[in-house]
Amino acid sequence: MNISIVWFKKDLRIVDHKPLHEACNSGSVLPLYIYEPEIIEADDYDPRHHQFINDSLLSLKESLKAIGGFLHIEYGSAIDVFKKLKNTLPNSISVYSHEETGNWVSYQRDIKFKKWCKSQDINWHEYQQHGVQRPTFDRDGWSYEWNKFMNLPKIEVSKNIKFSSFDYLFDLIDIKKIGKHITHKSIQKGGREAGLKLLDSFLETRGKNYSKEMSSPLTAITSCSRLSPYLTFGNLSVREVYKIAKAKIDKLKGIKNLGNWRSSISSFLGRLRWHCHFIQKLEDQPQIEWENMSRSYDSIRDDFNELFFIAWKNGQTGYPLIDACMRCLKDTGYINFRMRAMLVSFASYDLWLDWRKTSKYLATQFTDYEPGIHYSQFQMQSGVTGINSIRIYNPIKQQKDHDGEGIFVREWVPELKEVPLEYIFTPHLMSEGFQEIYNCKIGTDYPEPIVDHGLQVKKAKQVLYGIKKTEGARVEAKKVYLKHGSRRRPLLKRVSTT
Repeated sequence: MNISIVWFKKDLRIVDHKPLHEACNSGSVLPLYIYEPEIIEADDYDPRHHQFINDSLLSLKESLKAIGGFLHIEYGSAIDVFKKLKNTLPNSISVYSHEETGNWVSYQRDIKFKKWCKSQDINWHEYQQHGVQRPTFDRDGWSYEWNKFMNLPKIEVSKNIKFSSFDYLFDLIDIKKIGKHITHKSIQKGGREAGLKLLDSFLETRGKNYSKEMSSPLTAITSCSRLSPYLTFGNLSVREVYKIAKAKIDKLKGIKNLGNWRSSISSFLGRLRWHCHFIQKLEDQPQIEWENMSRSYDSIRDDFNELFFIAWKNGQTGYPLIDACMRCLKDTGYINFRMRAMLVSFASYDLWLDWRKTSKYLATQFTDYEPGIHYSQFQMQSGVTGINSIRIYNPIKQQKDHDGEGIFVREWVPELKEVPLEYIFTPHLMSEGFQEIYNCKIGTDYPEPIVDHGLQVKKAKQVLYGIKKTEGARVEAKKVYLKHGSRRRPLLKRVSTT
């Protein structure tokens, strides 16, 4: 009898899991997770990711145990692990997994693994996990396909799973043993149960003012769904979250005096589509992890200022909201979307740092790091796509708009705790006498602004708009738009580009 190995990667659940469902119809099932050294050692992997994964593996183990199964864990490169299993198991094997749109490391692994499977006459069955489509097509009709997939029935757990008789191992690799420095103090707990609890509280209470309160770091921490890491690591599927949220908004139709509920859930549903839209960019062009979408912007940030980079990483730029966000992120693995965009804007325009290096650092800081969203957004916020507006955030204005009382800043930048409201946005403007009174000596306790925002932005715009006006940049922009642009057209005849 064939043994169907279900290879869990970034899909750590058993509900709405097509590989598991299909494997049940093809023989006895062996659930597998692999700690891959190439993934762990990569420059975008952090202990916070490892901790979240370990939580998720414990949750997955219990889910499988509840249906009479187990989770087997191996350590090693994928091909080596499957070679070992092929030689150990008494029967022929087949492999079932979801398609993964990950970083370059996982992309290359999948290419090599597919070749190895073919050489060994092993069938590797891959299935679409969310709205990202493979093989790649042009963007005409993408929304139609996204909607079609999301409205398919959720796949329930099979009641007739026969698990392979196997002497399985479940040894989690301790976070302290992966050879990387731990910087976080507290992050969200991984696992399906935690994700479902957050989804329920968001749709029942927390999310009422989501559309209005998502932008401030003060209100976003409770008003945002906080589901992103559970989608990144597949504790929940995008489809099940979409269906539950859609059912909620349908239930509210016709009911009066709901406040912001309908607009908030509509906005949230739009973010789920946005999630897949950006991952699709990396699926279609894996090189955007390090290559500008528009090559017209190559080499504009070649002179990398390491001192600026260190100050930005450590929250020591002299701009209170920038520093508060970086410190909060370092401790908790989370900051809301607008503040993320502001951090990238400041690094790219004010400090003129190349996104290739700043993106790798923030990849390690976000618990919910999703490569497709991460690199697409970094390029967009850094002005190198050729098709997006140049969005430059003024950190002082953002602080006034979203932390007007200085509550968030004082929490995360304790040097400014006693600084009065009139100076909390620009503490460097305090007189020496006030600095003494409020226990904050600029240049000693808290730094001077590292750059002049207005001057740096002016320089950045001159460079970027200068390039944008050239014929070469216009030609590049058309190519980028055809490949990645978000557009709504009637569904046309779709032609594969592969």
